Amino acid sequence: MDLQSIRMLMEINALQSFGTVQNPSTHNEMNNNLFSTMLGEVLSQSNALSNGTADLNALIYNGKNDVFLPASLNTLALNTLQINQKEMLADQTIAKNQHKNDYTQLIKKAADQFQLPERLISSVIKHESNFNSQTVSHAGAQGLMQLMPGTAKFLGVKDSFDPEQNITGGARYLRQMLNQFNGDMNLALAAYNAGPGNVKKHGGIPPFKETQNYVKKVLNTFNS
Repeated sequence: MDLQSIRMLMEINALQSFGTVQNPSTHNEMNNNLFSTMLGEVLSQSNALSNGTADLNALIYNGKNDVFLPASLNTLALNTLQINQKEMLADQTIAKNQHKNDYTQLIKKAADQFQLPERLISSVIKHESNFNSQTVSHAGAQGLMQLMPGTAKFLGVKDSFDPEQNITGGARYLRQMLNQFNGDMNLALAAYNAGPGNVKKHGGIPPFKETQNYVKKVLNTFNS
């Protein structure tokens, strides 16, 4: 039979004893069972060879072909990969929520200052930057509420990557747009995205797919 496969199984069995936090007796039992299962699969393949029912190349290692891997080892690797993916997704969700929580007080402060719903500011941030204070768009918009440099200067924002300055400036701009369009949130959001000039020019939400989708997404988040 393939000595390379047996050697590999023995190395796996030895390595599994390192870095565990499981109960020693339980862990040893799991290792022994797994090792026995994998060894049995290799031996079964070897028996098949002797009976002429399997391809010899499946076990002979010549330095080029893959070493025979027991099915149980593949299953173990797949299960481990799935667990790692789930843990990674969970960590990403926690990180996103943590970022959102970090800005809660800043959003509340800006909402009180400019008489805006906190949820409106939060919804804009969600769809502008997904709560990433360091993001820059292809057009050059910066920070949480994606302020263009010229707009940021007009709003008194000196550092668009500073969360407090950015949220304050973005909230101030939202209030200006709401005042300009008589409290119409649809038009205010359209103006925030495409500029008040385009809203006035087209007499409503401009026929830009990006702007139309933006208004819908922000309002959906706001109303959810």
